[in-house]
Amino acid sequence: MYKKILSITIVLFTLFCTLSAKTSMTVYNQNVASVKTELIIPVQKGMNNYEFSDIPSGIEPTSVHLYPLKKSDKLIITLQNYEYDLASSDKILDKYLDKTISIVTKSGELFSGTLKSNDFKAIVIQNENGIDIVNREEIQNIKLDKMPADFYIKPTLNWELYSNKKGDCKTELSYITQNISWDAQYIATLTPDDKSLKLSSWISLDNRSGKNFENVELKLMAGEINRIKTKKYGGNARDEMAMFSSKGVPSVEEKEFFEYHLYTVKNKKINIKNNQQKQLTLFDPTDVKIEKIFQYNCNSSGAVIVKVKFRNKKKDGLGIPLPKGKFRIFKDDKTGNSEFIGEDLIAHTPRNEEVELSVGNAFDIKGECTLTETSNPSRKSRKETYEIELRNQKKVDVTIEVTKNLGRNWEIVNTDLEFTKKDAFTIQFNVNVPAEGKKKFDFTVIYNY
Repeated sequence: MYKKILSITIVLFTLFCTLSAKTSMTVYNQNVASVKTELIIPVQKGMNNYEFSDIPSGIEPTSVHLYPLKKSDKLIITLQNYEYDLASSDKILDKYLDKTISIVTKSGELFSGTLKSNDFKAIVIQNENGIDIVNREEIQNIKLDKMPADFYIKPTLNWELYSNKKGDCKTELSYITQNISWDAQYIATLTPDDKSLKLSSWISLDNRSGKNFENVELKLMAGEINRIKTKKYGGNARDEMAMFSSKGVPSVEEKEFFEYHLYTVKNKKINIKNNQQKQLTLFDPTDVKIEKIFQYNCNSSGAVIVKVKFRNKKKDGLGIPLPKGKFRIFKDDKTGNSEFIGEDLIAHTPRNEEVELSVGNAFDIKGECTLTETSNPSRKSRKETYEIELRNQKKVDVTIEVTKNLGRNWEIVNTDLEFTKKDAFTIQFNVNVPAEGKKKFDFTVIYNY
């Protein structure tokens, strides 16, 4: 194709260039991030071989895109190899089959010869005296002549590049990597009267990609993008709380983007180390009006769940998009001391939508649902009567939302209290229970088939 092809192998040692390169990153809720970083690649006119290893181990190699920043430059990846078969002691030994090695045991004995076998129990060496089988547990040291060819100590992109001219080509490399994620972490502190809460929020960023990122222009996308395959990874990460002085706090700018919401960290570039969790302020603390409710589900145990409910409205103290994340709920007592009382998760919540948080089970309130009567009025119907008892040992009156799942084709024919049809399968009673008292009521349902 070309009259003359220059094959030049360039090994990259770019610590300074990496630290000074401009890097931007957009992190998604689904354990994935898109990265853009500037590179200066020295090339000859024609074909070049180039190795680039400053990449995360979670990179998706098919997402790699490289293009020059100058319109007059032309740089094309004609071939890419993603080298991820990394060197280890066993893999290095496997490369030395039928080659000479030397072994020193813990007792100081020396064995030299041709490697014939290598497994987790023993190493087999053949020499002029016969076969030596050396137990793995007895080995002190193994000596080899050199590192086998085509072995990599870290993931590497091996490119074949075509350039239209000689010189340093300033480029932008973009790719997608897994193992970077973020979510929102909310701290909600209830007032002593349970009528409002003070809400603050953190962006919690978790990097397990296998790479440190320096001086990053950071964006966070809230929303569920469509991914063909999502893979979750484990591993231990160290936590680092990002603490800033009042002059150094990065502001977060939110805007709508396509069908998602995009949060941009302003006024500060971020260092994101591998195996690190980093927290940044999402929005300033705000007071939010709330309602405390009690719920008893007749289809479950006798526990009465305590919930906190509020509207994400500006007039109630919010009115901003709330990314999905964990709410940790605390409560102040009359002396100002704060105690942790529960936690719950929320999904992505737009403006003006309702948020309902399960805090825990009420200690002093119990419910009991008993099937007291059943009959068959006809061959195609069944009648059931239930008795509900609610017991309140608190020193104040409470209102409890009582729900019962009835399945399909039901009709309430008798009840002591008014009810609402919550959905096609569920009824709800709102029941007032006096302080240190109890409340009983019955209802009868007929199922038609």
